[in-house]
Amino acid sequence: MTELKIWEMNPPGVRVEDLFQAQGADYRKRPPRPATVALYRQILEEAALLVRPVIIWREVDILGAGERELYLEDGRKLTSPLLVTVAGKADKLILFAMTMGSELDHRELYYSKTGKMLEAFALDAAGTALIVKSSLAVLPEIEEHYRQAGFKISFPLGPGHSYWPSLKDMQTIFYFLPAEQIGLHLTESNLMLPRKSMAMVLAAGHNLPDFKGKTHCDFCSLQKKCQLSHFEQKC
Repeated sequence: MTELKIWEMNPPGVRVEDLFQAQGADYRKRPPRPATVALYRQILEEAALLVRPVIIWREVDILGAGERELYLEDGRKLTSPLLVTVAGKADKLILFAMTMGSELDHRELYYSKTGKMLEAFALDAAGTALIVKSSLAVLPEIEEHYRQAGFKISFPLGPGHSYWPSLKDMQTIFYFLPAEQIGLHLTESNLMLPRKSMAMVLAAGHNLPDFKGKTHCDFCSLQKKCQLSHFEQKC
């Protein structure tokens, strides 16, 4: 198990159009109302002041693989057939978590409680866009770190998708990542708090299978129906 790494970063650039994409809205035929655009700009400026993007990651050794299990250090395992296919021959597993912080959740709850539902809806979309774009900015840096060391890197995968339905595996990820150090916690149902957070894993090795540019979205049952696919990212 390697040394834990924690990075703080500045919020990424996010446009009003990104908020519409996060909501799955399609304004190609008819543009949004000017009042809606103005409100979303206001909310986006507010969100940029509320978020505090922070990342925690480390690598652990892969000890072996079964048909559905990837065996790690300390007797821990992860259970996803796709993960076994992707990482079964890897040397290391990189565990990664990111959060935008709790202030967004607090402000969205305030808007909901005071009946400002449009503001709450827009702030939720802003949080989604911010964490997606933050991951797009930081993941290539982690990947480049390993490539310079001579490793091949897989695409990221995460619990909670159709190819990896067991949220209980979040407990294994949080075992290796003391994510409370960046304000991240798991609920009793293994959901992350704050809400605008994500956790993923990547395989690193010299003999990884070649998926020819595919990402985990290609193996997800939602395919292009997922709102995050609008960002063309490794959700």
